[in-house]
Amino acid sequence: MRDRSSPRNPLAVLFVTVCLLAPVLLSSGYAAPVVYLILGLANLAVLGGIDVPRYARTLLVLSGVSLGLFALNVLAPAEGTDGLARGIAVFLRSVSLISLSVGFIFAVDPYSLVRALMVRLGLEPKVGFALFAGWNTIPLLRRDLGIIEKAQALRLGRRRRTLRDRTNTATALLAGAIRHGERVALSMAARGLDRDTPRTFLKDSPWTRADTLYCVAGFLASGTTSFVLAARGLFAFYLG
Repeated sequence: MRDRSSPRNPLAVLFVTVCLLAPVLLSSGYAAPVVYLILGLANLAVLGGIDVPRYARTLLVLSGVSLGLFALNVLAPAEGTDGLARGIAVFLRSVSLISLSVGFIFAVDPYSLVRALMVRLGLEPKVGFALFAGWNTIPLLRRDLGIIEKAQALRLGRRRRTLRDRTNTATALLAGAIRHGERVALSMAARGLDRDTPRTFLKDSPWTRADTLYCVAGFLASGTTSFVLAARGLFAFYLG
């Protein structure tokens, strides 16, 4: 069963994303981050099904970290370095890494990725089930927090919440997390996941020829781009 947001196998998308991330991690110049940012956007266009407005908002918010790194390098540059040049390089590299990482998150459903890891790469079912359960716990904790805050609002009225009230909220939320964890452990034991036995999967994670071609195309595009940038002297390995 394919992920609705991507026609490709999650492991294929992961492979291509790593191929795009690696050169950005190795390079510290201006050109490589910008070029691979564009390649990442092209990759998302090929995959399709991306919520573009939400992706753009997420990227904009997370890019605030990049702005902080830029300001830090400009306002407090290392001795003997060009703070502005270094700040621009760090900003571009950070934005590119964030864009590629967020793009992968938007392109691949986490459940599909964990299923692919179990079916294709032999991830232990108990580990995969624990990841499934952990992901499912997030909305439960969010729901618990909403209930706790509403109960406190009714009890406190217009009185402003003190540090003790916030500590009580955290304690109640932690107690709820422990209960959810206990249910997960019991559920895993009931399914026999505490025993090392062969498993079958209701939903497969098929790998097709199109996935192979997608991986080859992504690897060649990334490798060729790095070669061209290096040949033109645009692939810098240090900030200076």
